[in-house]
Amino acid sequence: MKMDRRQKILLAVFLVAVLVIAVIPGIKAYMDQEHKRDVLKRLAEDGILIYGADQNAPPLRFLDEDGIYKGVVVDFMNQLSLEIGVEIKTVPYLWEDALAALENGDTDICDMFMNEERSAKYAATKSIYNLRTVLAIQGDSDFTLEDINHMSIATQKGDYANAYLKKNYSKAELVYVPDVSSGMKLLSEKKVDAVIGDEPVVYYTMSHNKDYSSFKLINTALYEEDVVLALNKQKSELIPILNDAITNIRNKGQLEKIQQKWFGISTPLLKANPRKDFLKFFGIPMGAVLAILIFIMVNNHALKRQVKERTVELEDSRNELQMIFDGITEYIAVISKDKVIMNANQGLMNCLRKKQEAVFGQPCEGLFSVLCKDCSACPIDECLESGGTVKREVAIESEVYEMAVYGLSDSQSGVLITLRNVSIEKIQRNQLLQSSKMIAIGQLAAGMAHEIRNPLGIIRTQSYLLRSGERLSETASKSLDFIDANIKRAGGIIDNVMKFWRVSDDKPEHLNLRESMQDIIALQSEETKKKKIKISLDCDPNIWVYCSTETLKHILLNLSANAIDALDEGGILRICGELRKHAFCVICEDNGSGIDENHLDTLFNPFFTTKEPGKGTGLGLFIVYSEVQRLNGTITVDSELGKGTKFTIVIPQEQEKESRYKKAALKY
Repeated sequence: MKMDRRQKILLAVFLVAVLVIAVIPGIKAYMDQEHKRDVLKRLAEDGILIYGADQNAPPLRFLDEDGIYKGVVVDFMNQLSLEIGVEIKTVPYLWEDALAALENGDTDICDMFMNEERSAKYAATKSIYNLRTVLAIQGDSDFTLEDINHMSIATQKGDYANAYLKKNYSKAELVYVPDVSSGMKLLSEKKVDAVIGDEPVVYYTMSHNKDYSSFKLINTALYEEDVVLALNKQKSELIPILNDAITNIRNKGQLEKIQQKWFGISTPLLKANPRKDFLKFFGIPMGAVLAILIFIMVNNHALKRQVKERTVELEDSRNELQMIFDGITEYIAVISKDKVIMNANQGLMNCLRKKQEAVFGQPCEGLFSVLCKDCSACPIDECLESGGTVKREVAIESEVYEMAVYGLSDSQSGVLITLRNVSIEKIQRNQLLQSSKMIAIGQLAAGMAHEIRNPLGIIRTQSYLLRSGERLSETASKSLDFIDANIKRAGGIIDNVMKFWRVSDDKPEHLNLRESMQDIIALQSEETKKKKIKISLDCDPNIWVYCSTETLKHILLNLSANAIDALDEGGILRICGELRKHAFCVICEDNGSGIDENHLDTLFNPFFTTKEPGKGTGLGLFIVYSEVQRLNGTITVDSELGKGTKFTIVIPQEQEKESRYKKAALKY
């Protein structure tokens, strides 16, 4: 089919328009790049920008013992240097000196909170990270935020917190120190009531100095603010360039990795190549446009013929992809930018007990109301705003899932949400951590036992020599008897500790049930004495069971520890062991606070706990339940609120190796 003159003119106009549309973005990008180079050339003296900040605020930024300036923000500045193509030199200062250096123009960049006073002096970029400010107090103190007006508080000179305290707590006594570490020293000497500082800095200082390990935080943060990069206002032209670089760092996911880095790496500066930039911004788009035009001209006729065939193929492909989508074990949903459900696989529908036709095209809150309790902190909004991946842990009934939200391409204008069951991973991670702690404590116990046994042996030898010497008086003889008895008692304590912390394999063996119970009770003796708890042990000394030492240890320790926690001062704990037909039974009964009837169904679920944060992991009874199930046993609980709780465990024994009365001689 030949084109007439009018069609040729329209085609020519179309081609010119396509060419212009393709070239204009390249021209604009090239001009922006040239403007950026010009600004950096004018404002970065000798091609260097200087970042100056606090020299002692680990892990954000600090001068290490090796003389190198390190930390999360220092590494961020190194990444920023790569993004803008200019070297950023990092220089440590006292905080008040860092502020003065920025104001005087000795430095170019500093990260800080902004307020009215600082906004009048400095220009600021977009937020680079978010910080909470907290108060550290003595571990035995009971101060709250309401007490601040009556407290003396150590605060860093020049810090944002000073203006905040003066404005909101005008009667508080402020004691100025050069850094948080100096404030902690004053707190340990009880010269101040509290130390104020950024949350990660306070945590780091407390955790890395044993003198401060007993300190605690007031459980509510004073404030939470965005931290920005501040510049001298004479260099405010750098702000758009730095903002673009910050956005690029976030989009590349560097912010998630940067906190794991501690050492800056010297990286060559990025150098401009005008010829390469010209090819990038003009040659590639023009080549692409020409290729598209040639392709359109050659294939225009063929495309019309192929549309119908492709439509059928796409429909088949869509059905096949939907089948694969529904077969994926992870739960997946596609949500539009307007928070409307576009698609969800069958696995997610089954998990949430919904039907696809009932939720597609509906608001996402109808599907995810079980997961997202508060729409004000919507992960979809966070993902669309940041352009990165957002991950959270959520609970569905008794299972823990990792919810990940990924931004789709602009053409999709929405997000992809995946749910992965991480309950077992979390349990295994916690158990591995606990196991590592147990091994470390066992090694420490072995070392201490060796060090203590040496002087005990010397004392025992000297006692023997004194007895075999001259005739002793009655008083001296009684004193030596008292010494020998206590040496024997100390040796018994060491043997019991070593027996418990010694890690054995998981193979079953014949164990004396009463001795195993006595070992666990001895380990809990300090806590039971402190709470004046009376322990009743009812178990025949001749009962032997065939079981793994580690398994029985975990069961008895977790049951007794839970019971002791539930008992008030003067409470009673009864531990009983008995034989049943082809099985042995362990009973742990207390007259403590009891368990709410509503909690009995979820008592053995992982991470379920009614204890205060930091006092329980929620894995104790889950471990007991898992170990009993692994042995094909049963565990039952009877409890009444305010009266006490009774756990009954029955573990079957193989007929040839079942628990039985044995004579003591069988041990040998």
